[in-house]
Amino acid sequence: MNKCDIIIPIYNAYDCVIECIDSVIKNTTFDGNILYLIDDKSTDNRILPLLKKYQKKYSFIKVIENKENLGFVGSVNKGMKLSKHDVILLNSDTEVTPLWLDKIIKCAYSEKMIATVTPLSNNATLVSVPNGLQANELPDNMTLNEYSNLIELSAYNKNFQLPTAHGFCMFIKREVLDLVGYFDEETFGKGYGEENDFSFRCLDYGYKNILCDNTIIYHKEKQSFSEKREELIKTNLKKLHDRYPIYSRRIELWCENFPIKMICENIDYQIELHNRKNILILIHDWTDVNNNVGGTTLHVLDLINSMRNEYNFHVLAPANGIYMLTSYFKDKEKVTKFSAVENCNLFGYYNSEYKKMIEDIIIGFRINFIHIHHMIGHFFDVIDVADQYKIKRMITLHDFYCLCPSINMLYKMEKYCPRLEEKNCKECLVYKTGLKNDVIPLWHRQWNEFLKKFAKIVVPSVSTKEEINSVYSDINIEVIEHGINIEKTDYLSSIDDKDTYNVAFVGVMSVHKGGKILLDLLNKSTDKKIVFHLFGTTEFEELEHNRKNYIYHGKYKREELPKLLAENNINLVCSFSIWAETYSYTLTEEIASGVPVLSFDVGAVAQRLKDSKCGYIIKLDSNTDEILKKIEDIFNDRNEYQKIIKNIKNYKIKNVKEMADDYREIYNITDKININENNANYLKTIISENYQVKESVNNAETAWILNSLKWKFVSKIKVPNVVKKVVKKVMR
Repeated sequence: MNKCDIIIPIYNAYDCVIECIDSVIKNTTFDGNILYLIDDKSTDNRILPLLKKYQKKYSFIKVIENKENLGFVGSVNKGMKLSKHDVILLNSDTEVTPLWLDKIIKCAYSEKMIATVTPLSNNATLVSVPNGLQANELPDNMTLNEYSNLIELSAYNKNFQLPTAHGFCMFIKREVLDLVGYFDEETFGKGYGEENDFSFRCLDYGYKNILCDNTIIYHKEKQSFSEKREELIKTNLKKLHDRYPIYSRRIELWCENFPIKMICENIDYQIELHNRKNILILIHDWTDVNNNVGGTTLHVLDLINSMRNEYNFHVLAPANGIYMLTSYFKDKEKVTKFSAVENCNLFGYYNSEYKKMIEDIIIGFRINFIHIHHMIGHFFDVIDVADQYKIKRMITLHDFYCLCPSINMLYKMEKYCPRLEEKNCKECLVYKTGLKNDVIPLWHRQWNEFLKKFAKIVVPSVSTKEEINSVYSDINIEVIEHGINIEKTDYLSSIDDKDTYNVAFVGVMSVHKGGKILLDLLNKSTDKKIVFHLFGTTEFEELEHNRKNYIYHGKYKREELPKLLAENNINLVCSFSIWAETYSYTLTEEIASGVPVLSFDVGAVAQRLKDSKCGYIIKLDSNTDEILKKIEDIFNDRNEYQKIIKNIKNYKIKNVKEMADDYREIYNITDKININENNANYLKTIISENYQVKESVNNAETAWILNSLKWKFVSKIKVPNVVKKVVKKVMR
């Protein structure tokens, strides 16, 4: 291996100097090469004796004492002229890591026309990681040596070209010094811009400036500068721009495109995965997740937010023709995109491309546990991969997709299927999906075998368990009720001394959620002492207009419901969904608001009302007259009403922490998977392919923009100010 001398210019900073020199001695093999310590006329009287002490102890150290302060340029030029070998210029506020020199030299000689090599750093503008083009703190969950090992395993080793080397740690070949010359001390004085000028000269001679991405050097540089230094920087920048206008623009373009963003992304993921347990979640939809009010989404978000201090959660969902993996780390979220799976259809049970994607995720993201929440868009291969890698798993069934691909169990979208004695699944599926064949027997066989492979199957209600066990009697199901963080209000409905009663419908009033029933009730109760209210939206235009016996309130936010019910003195809420809910967060919110609920005798809403005695039940096939009579009977029986109000007052609502504790006990993950060459390589491939997927999506968007009038405006956009600021720092 070629010999390489190390040159460290030193000016004060006593403690940093000790840490720097000690790290070099500890992590470098000296075999005929020299460590030059150049004291640039330090005003700290401890510096020179310290350096001489090192020189006395180590034969490979030579101390050079400047008689006057030469600055960085003069000092390193002095060292480079004394050296006969390749050189590395190293700032005295750095700490090197194991095998740093060997790796940099190997990188330098991987191609003939490499002039300079710069390693990664936490704080060195162009080569800063994991947050590029800015200063970074060292990760707080690992030592510098652990970080160095992570960087080495994460490296792509592809010789990424840099527009300029960075002087904090800069390798230069001797043949290049002999050809190009040393730093331009006459033009750049004591410093700032000299390594850029040198790098640009190397480019003129056909050489390259390369990044060594398997090595990291810790850099403690402070970002504050005196007015005098700022003026010097400004002056030297102008000199550079005047001398190399094309190369200066090249730096701007490099910062705009940031070719090493893949490296930064990969390292950022590895930092977040380090020493953490990882759970993979499968779900059918995760788009616009913070505005998605679906019960499954709310449940998963609650689990994530309750336990992300302990676990990393990775949520995989189909999205607009691709798959998106949203990773929830302790303090941040990141998204990885995967290519679409071909031949994907509603009734496909297995898919080799999907299986490969799951395998990549399990290995690359070091998955310890798989929690399935929905299988729409997913395939049963997930179990085979989990078995192959001995990954524990569970499934929470939030609806009846395992019983019927139409999910809602409505026969021809009219009646609740399980209550029908006569039905034709083939006809129903033709009506609802266009499918011409009776696939239900096969569907049940496939799902039965799939569910048998789970040690833990969870549903949120007893009624859901009973419904699923009526088809799959040979599987064990556990009930874990959903939790919700909601405070019970002081408001408790009363019907004493009332001339008029207020009855509310809550949510989206479609036909299947009770919209038609509400419309019929309005038409048949004009002479009654009842005013109906709708908090939510509707598909019926007639329900968007107030009447004498009806008030339309429109959309509301979840947290507003208790206040709205209290302000409008609501005495009863009607829940007339004609399909079986598996839980119903809305029911919990209504009970917490101090109001009884009237429901059809179907699903979790009816079961929960029966168990809690916080409301009333009416038969599913009741007509409008029977429903209206039931409402009147409720208000006429004040004693029974008060009993229900008392039950509501005493009702204990399960909170999110209690629910999370139930799931935490199931997860029970004890082992962490450390980084190794195999999982690091998988993640590198995932990140690389992720950028290809993003680029293909972006290219489609760009094509649309280029063919639109908007391009006239886009094309006029100049270099962003943030890029200009970064370029200014780089050119220092």
